[in-house]
Amino acid sequence: LMSFNPKTLDAILLSIPRDTYVPIACNIKNYAKINSSAAYGTSCVISTINNLLGINIDYYVKINFKGVVDLVEAVDGIDVFVEAPTYTPNKYKGKVCEQNSDRQWGDKLVCINPGLQVLNGEQALAYARCRHMYIGSDLDRVRHQQQVVEALANKVLHFNSIKEFQ
Repeated sequence: LMSFNPKTLDAILLSIPRDTYVPIACNIKNYAKINSSAAYGTSCVISTINNLLGINIDYYVKINFKGVVDLVEAVDGIDVFVEAPTYTPNKYKGKVCEQNSDRQWGDKLVCINPGLQVLNGEQALAYARCRHMYIGSDLDRVRHQQQVVEALANKVLHFNSIKEFQ
């Protein structure tokens, strides 16, 4: 969830962990993990978040895996400090590895070295999705997702011209 102040140009980003147990707005307020609200459609997700946080969501963006890849590619990659794995650091020789945007493993696995990297679309998605290589699991994944969103925002905000932005 992002809150943006157009006067100060400040943005605040809040991630809601997928396992947060909440009343699902469109399911007679039965409690479940918040990610299950998506089974009832986007309007249910928005209503559930509105009820949970006591807010009104004015606008939303819905994007799939391929959209994330395309978005990062459209800005020629993003600068991200990739956190080294904390759970299985030796399995992939210290690299962060995850399925590609088609959810394929094996020779389609996307692996990234830890440290400051310029990530392409597949790498950004892989890093944003990866949770099994970190002790904090979903909480680490949430932080990685925030890093990717912040890096995208920084890239877009630092275009030098309208032509470059287009």
